[in-house]
Amino acid sequence: MNLPAPDSDREARRHPVGPPGEAWVRETLEPEQLAKAPPRFGRASLSRGTVLLLWALRIYVVLMTCLVGLQIWRALHADG
Repeated sequence: MNLPAPDSDREARRHPVGPPGEAWVRETLEPEQLAKAPPRFGRASLSRGTVLLLWALRIYVVLMTCLVGLQIWRALHADG
């Protein structure tokens, strides 16, 4: 089922595209001010050293979280 293209800007504004509440943006901006497509950013290619550094940081964060949790547990269950 093919829908006919809108005959005028008024017809296009009657049926806004996008989430409700953003229709005023489309009415206010000129057509060349609207973004045509969002930029696409892929995954960055990281060097081997950077990947190892990130894994070391993850391990450090997990260990420090465990140590802080242990200290809190000890403080709550202290005798005396």
